Amino acid sequence: MSARVDGAVAALRGDLIAYLQRRDRASEAEDVVQEAFARFYRAGHDVTAPDARPLLFVIARNIQLDRWKAEAREKARRSVHDIHDLDAGLGAVACEEPAADQHLIGRQDLAAAEAVIRALPPKTRDAFLLHRFRAQTYRQIADQLGVSVSMVEKHIAEALRQLKKSRE
Repeated sequence: MSARVDGAVAALRGDLIAYLQRRDRASEAEDVVQEAFARFYRAGHDVTAPDARPLLFVIARNIQLDRWKAEAREKARRSVHDIHDLDAGLGAVACEEPAADQHLIGRQDLAAAEAVIRALPPKTRDAFLLHRFRAQTYRQIADQLGVSVSMVEKHIAEALRQLKKSRE
């Protein structure tokens, strides 16, 4: 690696660790940053590109969120099946299904997201769906759609912006 790339990686690494530590668990920050850089490079990105910083922050945030969700699922799974929780009374054997009102809210949120995705321009929708639901890299999507990786990033960012806007 060149000195310019080393400097960019070191600066981004420090900023990412500080950002993640402010959000939560300092002990996991190093692992999340390592995984973020691995995904970043695997997708064919260049750390010296102008959009590298925001993209790495989004990747790191998503990894951290995925870890939190997985941890919550595992905690819920373990607590329901832990025999020692039976001493806690009826709360220990409560139903794992969400309450009816939460189920309805979830269905409404899903329907709203589906409507937003359907309303996206075709290439934006295709890029978003290929990335989120088929786990394709930006490079693979770019090749499939006949556009640049940068354009794929813009399409996905626009789709996410529209989804976020619909939730506000």
